[in-house]
Amino acid sequence: MAAALLLALFVALFAPSGSRQNAVAGRDIGEREPDEDSDAGAVASEAVEAAENVPAWKELWEASLEALRREPALNATPGEEVVQLGGVAFLHCPVRHLAERQVSWVRRRDWHIISSGLFLYTNDERFQVLHAEGSDDWVLQIKYVQKRDNGTYECQVSTGRGALSRLVYLRVVVPEAFILGAEEYHVDAGSTINLVCIIEKSPVPPQYVFWYHNGRMINYDASRGVAVATSPGARTHSALTVRFAKPHHSGNYSCRAPATQPAHISVYVSEGSDKMAATLTRSANDAMALGSSTARSSGGVLMLLALPSLLGRVRC
Repeated sequence: MAAALLLALFVALFAPSGSRQNAVAGRDIGEREPDEDSDAGAVASEAVEAAENVPAWKELWEASLEALRREPALNATPGEEVVQLGGVAFLHCPVRHLAERQVSWVRRRDWHIISSGLFLYTNDERFQVLHAEGSDDWVLQIKYVQKRDNGTYECQVSTGRGALSRLVYLRVVVPEAFILGAEEYHVDAGSTINLVCIIEKSPVPPQYVFWYHNGRMINYDASRGVAVATSPGARTHSALTVRFAKPHHSGNYSCRAPATQPAHISVYVSEGSDKMAATLTRSANDAMALGSSTARSSGGVLMLLALPSLLGRVRC
């Protein structure tokens, strides 16, 4: 029975459809051999039914071969990904008609192969390759981005005609904070301290801005006359207000945000006479420093003027 089924499949596969139909019709209307095995008719029917399904499998096989012969298509346009320090980077590599080939990610800085397909060649757990079933996009994900991750990455696909590649530049930005005004802020006792902190170069507004006085966070010291108002945006503004300032409010103030270089300013709260004394003292110190520098410069000039005379005496 198995031999008959195999023979019928072979004939149905390589014979034209018309011949296959004629063969079936002839068998139906032709003379039947007497005393044959009663299962012969069932075997023939099964063989014909299986043969009728062969073209569908053949088309599927040919389609698979065509997909394998098709060359991959990769968008080679360079890309750029801007990520804030400490954020998550997603580097995209869209490839069509990949078939059984593999997509590799390479770090150009040291030509380190990061991945091939979904397999990683690094012990850095911050790296991961993301690929959804049926998708053309192969994404290199980098968590908790650091300054050293800045640079160019390349995705590659090997083909029969060579390698296809796409460059993606990862730019890691570090937001900066600065406080408006000079490095020192002077205020009279009993008045209000007003400080404004600006945060820029941030791809996304910071989630929070904290103010510190001598290393202690003071955002929630409302009972001590402290108020903080923050306006997020492309340039985030955070205003610190301290009412009824007293001498103990003097010190170092700083504003800080996530993954941002902090800014500092020195605040001096004093009575009128104390403020005048401090100003005079600082002016006197500056004058002394300038006088000392001038004296050194004058001494140097006099020495240069006397040098020719001294050389003349030595020659004599």
